[in-house]
Amino acid sequence: MRHFRRPDLQVENKHDDSPVTVADREAEAAIAAAVRAARPADAWLGEETGAGVGTSPYTWIVDPIDGTRNFVRGIPLWAVLVACEHAEQGVVAAAVGIPGLDEWYDAELGGGARLNGAAIHVSGIPDLAGSLFCFESPSWFTRNGLDGCFRELCEVTVLQRGICDAYGHMLVATGRAELVVEPQLKVWDVAATSLVVREAGGRFSDLAGTPSIRSDTAVLSNGRVHQAALALIARHR
Repeated sequence: MRHFRRPDLQVENKHDDSPVTVADREAEAAIAAAVRAARPADAWLGEETGAGVGTSPYTWIVDPIDGTRNFVRGIPLWAVLVACEHAEQGVVAAAVGIPGLDEWYDAELGGGARLNGAAIHVSGIPDLAGSLFCFESPSWFTRNGLDGCFRELCEVTVLQRGICDAYGHMLVATGRAELVVEPQLKVWDVAATSLVVREAGGRFSDLAGTPSIRSDTAVLSNGRVHQAALALIARHR
């Protein structure tokens, strides 16, 4: 937070043209130090530092600032994402922080999900017609040949908001939105948020309906609209 909205913040572009700042690097270093002190045998996968091997069945998957573009523009809709994945069970614990809004989410496999310590649940809206659809940017759909999919999702839902990244995922987890479709992302973008949504009663999958955090696509929903969303997406793939 001490770097947020600093007028002298320096921004660099990585090899994939995504931005990175000193805040990304310092946050990941702080998280890594805490994890290694508590769990030295576990493996590591961080957006900024890459992979590190371990001797246990656990891997920590970390995105120190999800939504760096928001961060550098002074928009508070960015997140710190930490997930712990078991080799056989999948993601078993997750933390999602939205520091700019003082919202702190956590979840454990089979133990529910919480916002600032209070249990959270997805909405009961049963259909796409009553749903709030969240996305990051129409350009991601264009780049992946899914312009028609985006247009139809906008046509069949009652509200649409381009406030995605992890914050959109948490809107689903807390019942403030019903659907997020991500045509392009990385494992660290969704490892933590997928568990929070599922433990809040929702559903997570890739665009084909497979519950994999490594497919580079994602659909997160309240569960009730998931199949209809997948069917719509399938018509355009």
